[in-house]
Formats: sequence, C-alpha cells, structure tokens
Amino acid sequence: MATMRIGVLADTHIPELLPALPPQVLNVLNGVDIILHVGDICDLSVLQQLEPIAQTYAVYGDRDNARVQQFLQEKQRLEFANRAVGLVHGHHAWEGGLSARLAFQFSRAKRLDALCQSVLREFTDVDAIVFGHSHEPYIKMHGSVLLFNPGSVVSRNHRGGTIGILDIGAHAIKGRIVPI
Repeated sequence: MATMRIGVLADTHIPELLPALPPQVLNVLNGVDIILHVGDICDLSVLQQLEPIAQTYAVYGDRDNARVQQFLQEKQRLEFANRAVGLVHGHHAWEGGLSARLAFQFSRAKRLDALCQSVLREFTDVDAIVFGHSHEPYIKMHGSVLLFNPGSVVSRNHRGGTIGILDIGAHAIKGRIVPI
C-alpha cells in the first residue's frame, strides 16, 4: 500500500485574524491526497477553498460559530492506509477549574501538558491524534500515539504561520511542520 500524503491545518481564524488563506498554504497543499482541518475555521468558505484541492475532513473549534458547528462534528475518528487518526480541536483542555486557568496563564509547559493529556483522553485505539487550539506546532510520540499539531497559519510573535504534512503508510506515520 502506498503512503498517503495528508495536509493538516488548524486555527485559520478567517476572517477573524486573516482575511483569507495565504496563497502559500494552497501551494503547499497542492498534490496532497487528503486535507484535515482541526478547528477554528471561523468561516465555511475556508473548507470550500480546500475541497477542490483534495477531499477535506474537519472538526470545529471553540471559535467556530453555530453555522460552522452545524456542518461539523466536535471530533472524528478516521482511517487512512489502515491507520486510525483522531481529529479534535483540543479546546476542552483548559476549561477546568482554577488550576487549569492558572496553568494557561503562567506556564507554557503546563499548558502544553494539559492539552496533550486532554486530547489523549478523547480517543482510544488510534495511531495518531491531530489537534490544534494552541497555535503552536507539536509533533511527539506519546506511547504508541503520535500527537500532531500543525500550528496556525496566523503569524505570531514574529514567527510566520505553519501548516503540517502527515505521511501515513501501513507501517509508519510521520509528521512535519511546513512554515508558510
């Protein structure tokens, strides 16, 4: 079985933070087999722009309005090349009590740990979990599960935006972050 090349986006925030998808995003996605968007799309036109490039799967995030949410699920479990992939935005990680809010405000490491633990609880029996919400790229194995966050197309703190590419084959899943 051939390896599938999957484009991954999160936190596009259009038109909230950007007027439209940057052209570099569409260039990077050209030729992918599938596109995944893990929330904070903010306008369905984003998905309409992605669909002609490749079949697109998406879940909603906390910044997506009721119109977006009526068309999408909060999480999905998909299979590609006999590998299971969970999609979730991740915004429930920081909804806990005072300690969760304090961790969010004061410690990047605690924020990241809370987000990873939260998305791991969302799925059982998956090979990878694709998530967003933090706007920070992340690729790391947690036991036998690859956690993958493509970051955001929105530039922050003098760093450009990012998207992700997942290569999924019968024996491995590999992710990489692509600056745009």
